[in-house]
Amino acid sequence: MLRVCEKLRVVDAKSKRHGLARTETDYLRALQDAMANMDSCVEVEVLKSLGDVNLEKGKMDKNSEMLDRAMVLYRTALIQCNDADVGESLEHRYHYAEKLRSYEEYLTTGDRALTDGKLDEAEQNFVSALREIHDPSKPDRGKEAECLCRLGDVYVQRGETTKEGRKFTQAAALYNAAMARMDKNKHSVTKKLQEIEQLFLHHTANVETKHVPPDLAIGHKKRLQEMRTCAKSQLEAIDHQHNPYQYDEDDPVMITVEAEGAEAVKALFKNIAKNRQGFIKDLVNECIATLGPPPCKYAFIGLGSQATELVTPYSDLEFAILIEEGKDTYDTRRYFLNLTHYLHLKVINLGETILPAMAIPSLNDFLSEDPEKDWFFDSVTPRGFAFDGFMPWASKTPFGRNKTKRKPPVSLIQTPTEMAKFQLLDISVAEGYHLSDILRRVVFLTGEEALVKIYEEKLKEVVTDGLLSPLLVRLSALKILEENREHINSHEPTGQLLNVKKDIYRFPGIAIEVLALITQITLASAWDIIDRLKEMEEIQEENATHLTVLTSISAELRLRTYLNNGGQQDKNTAHPDIAMSLNNLGSSWSHLGDHKKAISYQEQSLSMVKTIYGENTTHPDIAKSLNNLGSSWGNLGDHKKAIRYYEQALSLMKTIYGENTTHPDIAKSLNNLGLSWGNLGDHKKAIRYYEQSLSMGRTIYGENTTHPDISSH
Repeated sequence: MLRVCEKLRVVDAKSKRHGLARTETDYLRALQDAMANMDSCVEVEVLKSLGDVNLEKGKMDKNSEMLDRAMVLYRTALIQCNDADVGESLEHRYHYAEKLRSYEEYLTTGDRALTDGKLDEAEQNFVSALREIHDPSKPDRGKEAECLCRLGDVYVQRGETTKEGRKFTQAAALYNAAMARMDKNKHSVTKKLQEIEQLFLHHTANVETKHVPPDLAIGHKKRLQEMRTCAKSQLEAIDHQHNPYQYDEDDPVMITVEAEGAEAVKALFKNIAKNRQGFIKDLVNECIATLGPPPCKYAFIGLGSQATELVTPYSDLEFAILIEEGKDTYDTRRYFLNLTHYLHLKVINLGETILPAMAIPSLNDFLSEDPEKDWFFDSVTPRGFAFDGFMPWASKTPFGRNKTKRKPPVSLIQTPTEMAKFQLLDISVAEGYHLSDILRRVVFLTGEEALVKIYEEKLKEVVTDGLLSPLLVRLSALKILEENREHINSHEPTGQLLNVKKDIYRFPGIAIEVLALITQITLASAWDIIDRLKEMEEIQEENATHLTVLTSISAELRLRTYLNNGGQQDKNTAHPDIAMSLNNLGSSWSHLGDHKKAISYQEQSLSMVKTIYGENTTHPDIAKSLNNLGSSWGNLGDHKKAIRYYEQALSLMKTIYGENTTHPDIAKSLNNLGLSWGNLGDHKKAIRYYEQSLSMGRTIYGENTTHPDISSH
């Protein structure tokens, strides 16, 4: 047996040097020896190795016969195997080979159907192949790319047959998703994407063009990246110039610097919104230059975060189109639909549109009640600057929404008068208020700005005039609060990382939206609404500052998360800047008096800094987080828990700075411990800590120096 095992070892070594063909011959000789020695254990191992060789050949050459042979070898080994662990490994290999066999068969059948022009059959087979190997947690990128490319070919032919613009954009999204999964040989897919643009212009827009410059998409990507780099550098500058958290929370300077930082963040987000507007305007003008002049006056209006000026360089593009009154004809709609498709094609070619957003029925059928038909999860394509998706609950683009079982179709290409009708009570109720809420706050992007002014006047007539407006306002406000009740309620502290968009960013937006509704402010920008609320004396100046700070920190945290993740991933990843923002949010909630919410964010910050620096590492940021948690628990009245955090912070600081070192942070922790013991009624212990803190403060600042830290001890 030892001789045969040694032979197997030699064969394994040869396989790395001489390739699979030579290896298979050597394994067959080893199998003969094992059978001659009647050694079933070695025989099973050799059969397994022979199966692996044939499996690898089948994968490399896309040879179904080799995959069949691998399955036979694995099954033969299984029959003779008496070891449970080896048997489990063989079962796994057998099913994997079976899956690959089915995959190759589906692709071959699909290729034949596509050649014969049987598009439904081809799509069905390519989708079946994709299903065989699709694993969101561990995607097989190469095989997914093969399937997605073929599906792209199907949708190109569908576009040529039906002349529907959406078929071409779906094809482009499939090709881009395939490219995201490819490490090399992208040239052929890039060429297909260039051909799609020409095919769309020819078949859908009836425009003949000889050549589409390939460097246009490259230029768009470069410009988008420059916007992101600029936002990141501005954020870093704000960190250096306005860092309120270098001061104690009760230091008046801290409040001033915090407010200045919030104003700087506000300016940053206004700048991002302006840059995005310019980018969108240039893309639209590029499309119009090819399609020809529009048949009437028009205006693109930005919705959602573009309108509220809380948009990031990674945010979805949500918009609608206003057209001139009296010009709503078939030809007008056809032009602007084609313009939207063409713009969509250019945005898709930025490479940041995930496939579910395209609502391709064979991958993600959102209208079906069968959950199995919404099965494809795109974990590879980066999610960034893209059209709002075609899902029924999204669809905030001129395409609107197709008819569903419960709702009629909606188009967001309308005259100002018709667009304003979405605010009417019966339509708002039927749509669930969300659409009317979105269309109430808009911003001009490109076209004729006068149309936006007309729309705003029409909006004002519906929202602020008439007998129904107070009822509509109350209903809208209540509906917003009801739909977001889960996110408004204080989170019990858990230490778990929250979703930036749902749990952090959304609350200030809801507060501002409801305040704007009940005060009948029709401004779009969240920042401008806060300023107007202050001017109208609906909120006090101090609360306006708190709301600005809270909005700035939540928006900044979302931007940091996207910059750190390289796209729209709302789960926090461990990063010092994000940890600092979470801590800042905790401080802001503490100022507003919601200490439970403050603790929730501070625990996230503590969890993150421990992840970054190590669970048992001594680091000033960990000590700071512990100290802040002690303060918040003290504010909640749990002084025992506060003392535990203060003692941990003090221990860390003494380790960092030295056991007998005098340092302001150590003095502060001693003072906090004195305060907590005093609140618990142990005044002797409180005095001891106060005396240590006072002595250290005088050593740091001088015996006879007047300093806020000494006066507070």
